[in-house]
Amino acid sequence: MMMKALGFFPRGTRRGGAEIVQESALTLRRLCPSAVAAIALAAAVPGVGRTTEPMQVTSYPREFFEGFAPSTAFDMVARVPGFTLDQGESRRGFGDAGGNVLINGARPGSKAGGAREALSRIPASAVVRIDLVTNPTTSEASGQAVIVNLILRETSLSGSWGVSVSRNREGDIRPYMEASLSGPIAGWRASGRVQFDAWREPANGIRRRSGPAGELRLFEQERRVADEVEITLAGDARRETLGGEIVLNGRLEGSDSDTRFDGPGFMGRQPSGPADQFRGVGFAEDILEAEFGGEWTRRLQNAWSLKVLSLGSWRQEDSASGSRIETPPGTPVSETLANSRRTLIEWVARATVSTNAGGRFRPEAGGEAAFNRLDSTLAYATRDGAGTLTPIVLPAANIVVDEQRAEGFVNLAYDLNPRWTLDAKAAAEWSEISVTGDARNRQRLTFFKPALSLAWRPNPNASLDIGLRRTVGQLDFDAFAASTEVGIDRTQGGNAQLRPQTETRASLDLDVRGRDGLAVNAGVFHEWREDVLEPVILPGGDFGLGNADRARVWGATFGASASLSWLAPGLRLDARGEWRDSVFEDPLTGQSRPLTALIPWTYSVELRQDLPQHKLSWSLQVDGQDAETDYFVPEVNVFEFGPEVRMSVESSYFGNLKLRFSVYNPLGRRFTNERTFFEPTRAAAVTGREFRRWEEGPYFWFTVKNAF
Repeated sequence: MMMKALGFFPRGTRRGGAEIVQESALTLRRLCPSAVAAIALAAAVPGVGRTTEPMQVTSYPREFFEGFAPSTAFDMVARVPGFTLDQGESRRGFGDAGGNVLINGARPGSKAGGAREALSRIPASAVVRIDLVTNPTTSEASGQAVIVNLILRETSLSGSWGVSVSRNREGDIRPYMEASLSGPIAGWRASGRVQFDAWREPANGIRRRSGPAGELRLFEQERRVADEVEITLAGDARRETLGGEIVLNGRLEGSDSDTRFDGPGFMGRQPSGPADQFRGVGFAEDILEAEFGGEWTRRLQNAWSLKVLSLGSWRQEDSASGSRIETPPGTPVSETLANSRRTLIEWVARATVSTNAGGRFRPEAGGEAAFNRLDSTLAYATRDGAGTLTPIVLPAANIVVDEQRAEGFVNLAYDLNPRWTLDAKAAAEWSEISVTGDARNRQRLTFFKPALSLAWRPNPNASLDIGLRRTVGQLDFDAFAASTEVGIDRTQGGNAQLRPQTETRASLDLDVRGRDGLAVNAGVFHEWREDVLEPVILPGGDFGLGNADRARVWGATFGASASLSWLAPGLRLDARGEWRDSVFEDPLTGQSRPLTALIPWTYSVELRQDLPQHKLSWSLQVDGQDAETDYFVPEVNVFEFGPEVRMSVESSYFGNLKLRFSVYNPLGRRFTNERTFFEPTRAAAVTGREFRRWEEGPYFWFTVKNAF
């Protein structure tokens, strides 16, 4: 749905702050015509006899989670009513990459592993309680509307281990193992985790190519097999030193994956008799990744505190792919080959000064410096039936990209009265991006990133937040370099002139809590995006990713967690979803369309019953999403995922030993991919179509976990 009536920014114009605020209010009013009713609902929710505070905190003691027999802190966070974990690790720098989890008031000091990995290293026995906080006002919350803060206690040596085996419909069995350990070691409080994962994913499908009028050109019977092995080592250690607390973090990860497609093809006819050709496609990738960091926190005079952090990461990706066509089968005719290596380096240093003295006025200030580098090489060639190798030159195939960035920010939270809190942030960012190698460019960028939010707490169980925030998106450094997907005959040129996308977001969020763990949250938002990254025609005539003017995105989110004990003891329903729409003026066609890769809606629903008296629980979860549409220069690509279904039964009959049996997609799962081709661009006529379909069978998992 194209909502042109909301006033898309005309090309070449700029909006002032007052205009944006005014249009934000109009947009939110259109998107949420029942906003008045929502405010009335928030005010009507009864309190629980506690004094209302500007920053709303709902505490869940360890006893609340005992019925779930948790082994780690992650098992507990997954059961917090109305809360969805946000990893956040892929965002720009560290300031906006902390996700929505704090541990003893501080975010985990790692980006690559994210909050999930940090939580998986903490034994459940170390958790005193979990506080659910709405409208958090510290930089540790990284702009989140709702966070959880885990309050831990010192424990002796403890940990957990788990072993799983999976079986696919073809009888392949693969293992999964994990173990974590936490406790005092040589004067440090340390925790560590090791994980090993191996899996195989087979699927059968078809590939059909047709002409513009639908006439059949090629029909292939396709088989896909994907294998991957991954191992991860991660840990942290902390102790009191230099008048404060120092925390060291480290993480190593390696993975090896291999995906193969192959099958017979029939030219211009349905499958019958001997095949006319055979096509085989293979893709192999090895990834090595390391991250190390440290942070130091010290309390200063007058209830102020200083936090200094440094974090460095290194990642190397080696990939090799090839496509072979035999016509007739057994006679090589053509091959396409590609080899690439990409090395990514990131270093971040950050310092924050804040006060924990309480009171109505809470200032905070800090700065961040960062360095990012991508070193990318790509070799691309074809080989004919006689064995002659012909290199293919792509723009920006071998390049080095360096980004140096600095940011300063000030955050001011002020309690207007016991029910209203104003939170304002001003941040400025300076960066320089240089590209060398096959392509060259240097650009200096400056961004101002203000944020303003107003929170209303009519009682301890309800909150209403209105916010306006400007952010700078994370650049995909891979888009600076050329890339190729030999299995689908798609190449992308590199673009040395990329700039980050900027976004101004207006939002309204409602959160209501009630008895028996009832939680309902809903929100609406509207985003004004500039320099959106879309496939474009590059200056040299090749196709690649580029900055393509402006776009708008709007949508709504919803989440609910409710007890259904009136139907059956211990029965609970958790649901969440998001709907989004967008409008963008396509520079190729001159027509409005949604943004590339924007998924219109997603949802997740889980029904769970816990029976502590029987030490048994079961759950049914369904996750789904709408189709994803990508608008490349010469084609439109639509990928649709069938819903994912998971059924599980857990038993804690043997004390700390937990047994779980799960079935994924008991009726199978289907994926479809439709491509429409144009020549030379989407502004011209359709020249052909391709349809692919894969079907996966059910997966069975059996897991044994123990905490000690």
